[in-house]
Amino acid sequence: MQQDYDVIVVGTGASGCTVARELSRTGKQVLLLERGGRVKHVGNTIAMARMAKNYGLTLSEEKNAVVFGQTYGGASNLTAGCALPPLPGMFDSLGIDLSKEAEEAKEDMGIGLMPDELIGETNLRLLEVANDLGYSWQKIEKFIDPEKCIQDCGDCMLGCKRGAKWTARIYGDEAIENGAELLLKAKVEHVVVENGKAVGVEGIRKGKKFQYFSKIVVLSAGLMDAFILRQAGIEEAGSGLACDWLQFVGGIIPGMSTAKVSPMAVGTLEHYDTDGFILTQAFPTFSQFGLAAISLGPSYLSKIPGFKKYTGIMVKIRDELNGNMISDSKFSKPITERDRQRLGKGIDIIKKILLKAGADESSLITLSPTGAHPCASCRIGEVVDSNLETSIQNLFCCDASVLPTSLGKPLVWILVSLSKRLAGHIDDRLTKM
Repeated sequence: MQQDYDVIVVGTGASGCTVARELSRTGKQVLLLERGGRVKHVGNTIAMARMAKNYGLTLSEEKNAVVFGQTYGGASNLTAGCALPPLPGMFDSLGIDLSKEAEEAKEDMGIGLMPDELIGETNLRLLEVANDLGYSWQKIEKFIDPEKCIQDCGDCMLGCKRGAKWTARIYGDEAIENGAELLLKAKVEHVVVENGKAVGVEGIRKGKKFQYFSKIVVLSAGLMDAFILRQAGIEEAGSGLACDWLQFVGGIIPGMSTAKVSPMAVGTLEHYDTDGFILTQAFPTFSQFGLAAISLGPSYLSKIPGFKKYTGIMVKIRDELNGNMISDSKFSKPITERDRQRLGKGIDIIKKILLKAGADESSLITLSPTGAHPCASCRIGEVVDSNLETSIQNLFCCDASVLPTSLGKPLVWILVSLSKRLAGHIDDRLTKM
C-alpha cells in the first residue's frame, strides 16, 4: 500500500464513505481507515451484535446504553432505512445551505415512499388509529429499494441481506472501484501535525504501528473524533455530547404485530418543534427485547416468550448536551430531568395510540432509554468551522459529531448531504494546492 495520499478518511460510516466516494470520483487518491471489520453474513442477530461496538452493550459512566457502530459502513448497517431530510434553515445560522446536496443525495440513495404492501397492514393501522385520535401521522420516506425489498420482513436493523437498504458500504465499495484503498481493523490514535498542518495519521493494526501521510485528513469516526482531536491539542473536543435518547413502548393487540413489518415506515414530527420529540413505529429485535426485559427485573421475564405478539412505537428526543468524552472508551452521558420529561410526553401519547388500537393495558411495556445517535461532541462553530475544518489546517471532521446540537431524528440523509458539501470544498482546496 502506498504511503502518500491526497486524503485520508478515518471511519467508514455514512459520512466517511460519502467523502471517499465523492473525492475518488474526481480522481483523488483516498485511503479509508476503519477500526472494525467487515461482517459479510448480515440479516441476523449475531451480525447485528458484531457490527456494533461492544456487541451493542456500550454503557456510559452512568450505566446508560448508547449504540455505536464499529464496522465497515458504520451504523448505517443498523438503521431502519428511515429518511428525513435537512430541515429548511437547519444550518442557516452557521452559513451552511444543504439544499443542493440534499437533492443529490435523495436521487443517489433512491429515497422515496414505500408501497403500502411493503409498509404493512400493522403500520397502516397504527397510522389510521393515531389520526383518528387527532394526531398527524404520515408515511415516512426510506432509502430502501422496493424492487429488492419483500413483504413481512422487519430485519432492516439487522443489516439487510437482500441489499435493498442503502448503507455506506455502497459508497465505500464505489470509492474502492474508483481507486480508493480500504484498511480494516486499523485504529487511528494520532494525527501527524507539522507546522500547524495535518499531514497524516498514526495508529495500530494487528499489534503493529502504522503511519500514513496525506494532504488532507478527515475524521469520521464518531466519538473517537474527539479523542483524536484531544490528542492533537484541541481540548474543547468531546466537551458536550448528545445521543438522541429513545424509548420503545409495546403492547399486545389482537391480530397485529410489528415483529415482521418495516420499522419506522409511519410516524409524525408534529411534536418536534414544540416538545422536542418524534414518534414512529419501531420495536427492538427479539434479542434486544429479551435483554431489555431482563434489565427491568424478574417480573418482566414472562413477557419475553410473547415477543412476536407485540406492536411497538418509539419516541426519540432532542436531548441535552450534557455528555463528556473521558477517554477513547469511556464517556459520561446522564439523562436529565428535561430529557425524561420529553420521553414521558411521548410515552403517554404512544400508550393512548396502543390502547385505542386495542391493546390490553396490562400488556403494555416501556423499555429503558437507549442512545441511538452519539453526536455533537465536535460541534460546528466551536470545534470546527462552517467548512468543518479544525484549528489545525487541513484537518476536518465530518459525521454526527459536528452537529451543533441533538437533532432527535434519523441522521443519515443529513450526514450524506453534509459530507457531499465537504467533499466539494476539499476537492477545490486540493485543486489549488
